[in-house]
Parts: sequence; C-alpha cells; structure tokens
Amino acid sequence: MRVGFYLCGDDPAYHAMARLCIASVRKSMPGVEVHHLTDENTPEIEGVDSTRMFKGDYPLAVRRMLHNAACEGEWLFIDCDVIVQKDVRHVFDYEFDVALTDREGTITNEAAYAAVMPYNLGVSFSRSQRFWMFIVEHLQNAPEKWQQWEGDQRLICEFIKQKKMPFKVQVLPGYEYNYPPKHPGDGTHASIVHYKGQRKAHLIDKIADPQEGRM
Repeated sequence: MRVGFYLCGDDPAYHAMARLCIASVRKSMPGVEVHHLTDENTPEIEGVDSTRMFKGDYPLAVRRMLHNAACEGEWLFIDCDVIVQKDVRHVFDYEFDVALTDREGTITNEAAYAAVMPYNLGVSFSRSQRFWMFIVEHLQNAPEKWQQWEGDQRLICEFIKQKKMPFKVQVLPGYEYNYPPKHPGDGTHASIVHYKGQRKAHLIDKIADPQEGRM
C-alpha cells in the first residue's frame, strides 16, 4: 500500500499540516511510501517519497480524481488535514475496488449535508484506477462549481445511493477510519482522525507544540 495526499497551493498552514500528516503515516506504518499529489505550481514538501505533479489547468476536484486515476495498485488517499494513528494496511484484506467511509457515529452525521453526502472522500482506499476515471468522465459533464468542489463526492454518493455504481465499494465505519474530533482530546480511539473545517485549529495547536509536532 502507498499513501497519497492531495495539496495544491503555497499556504504555510496547509504545508505544516501536511508535514504532520506525513509524520503520522511514518510513525504508524513504517516503510509505507508517502506521495504528494499536486500541480506544477505548488512548492514541494519535504519528507515525501515523490511529488506527483498533474500539469494543466484543471478544476480542483477534476485534478484530484485524475491523480487518483493515475495511481496503480493499492493506495490510501487522504486529505492533508488527516492524522493516521494506527496501521490500516489490513483494510486491503477486504475485496473491493474502493473502500469509503461513512459518517455514522461522528459529529458530521448530524449536519444537513450528510443526507446528500453520507460518504467522505477525505479517506479513501483504492485498488481500481478505472473507478476514478469513471468519476472523472461524469464530473467533466457536471456543473462548473461541482468540478471545482464537492462534485466528485456528490457524484459518488449519488451513484451508490441509486445503485448505479459498476464497481465494488466497501463501506468502512467513519468512527474508526475517518473520525472528525469534537475537541482537541477527542478521537484517541480512531485509526484515522480528520481535522475537517474548523477542526484544523486543533492541528495548528499541534504544530505550535514541539512535543505534538514530532508526532
């Protein structure tokens, strides 16, 4: 298994979060490769095994799906505001094309958007390039704002809901594999913690703390 995180831009805060993310993967899963998925304008981030640049003028969501589609083999795709706390390589013991996480048991399940997007792509396990290219093909025909943000996630959730997904999708508990903490000390039970939205402030606190920053 390889790990890929998607990050474009030169925002110092996001780059600092990415370094924490990389360190958490190194600590929890020694020997696993970590790759930065980005564009040609984003500065390289130290500590990765490679920087994969997808050149061209693409909306954010489309570029991300193209990156996923270009990754052959078994991959864990994560957002840069994710911390991996436990080894999750065992997930690939399941038979699937992709494995996605639900929102059951997490605070985001209480939000209105959970009904539209019950699965979150911030943590995605993949062994199928064809799955992501299938999403790219539909995303390119979606409204422009979807191509830029959330369209990939919305399409996948809708296809699963309507049972129109021609791939085997394994649903994993977000409580374990994609947990958004309610407060800084929350989430010790989870294998993967996702500091979504305003929770990024908790990661910034970790960056400011030398002990936490070493992961």
